[in-house]
Amino acid sequence: MTSETSILLVEDTLTQAMYMQHALTQAGYKVTVARSGEKALDALKQIIPDVVLTDINMPGINGYELIEAMRKSDATREIKTILLITAGQLPEVAEILNSTADGIVFKSASQKTFVGQVKLALAQVQSNTLTIDGAPIKLTNNADAQSKSNHFLLMAYRQIIDLQAQ
Repeated sequence: MTSETSILLVEDTLTQAMYMQHALTQAGYKVTVARSGEKALDALKQIIPDVVLTDINMPGINGYELIEAMRKSDATREIKTILLITAGQLPEVAEILNSTADGIVFKSASQKTFVGQVKLALAQVQSNTLTIDGAPIKLTNNADAQSKSNHFLLMAYRQIIDLQAQ
């Protein structure tokens, strides 16, 4: 799931956008960058990526609003979406859990860690299954708050466990 996987990366900070694009391209993904939510919506009129990785805090349309706009359009409603988060966004946990994103990835200074998290998140959102301690756990896109909370917590837990094992 690399050379054929296309990613629309939405990040307003130029240095972060360049870093993430380079890391993902080196890992074999086809990456298109949009520097704002508005530019992402414009890009989605031209391309249909496998997944949208989006920053949350951006001027204009933020990551949550971008995903909501995507869910309202027949052309983009089924595209998998992953929020790029930092530890500083933990106070936003309620908003993250209430979003319609399919997954989360922690931004990382380590290219290996960042790419590892993206690979794991893509596998999780595309299969809707996590394996923890050998037991498969089926994830749903249920809007129920408890299910969403469990989904994101399991996703974060799995990322942390897998990355520590590397």
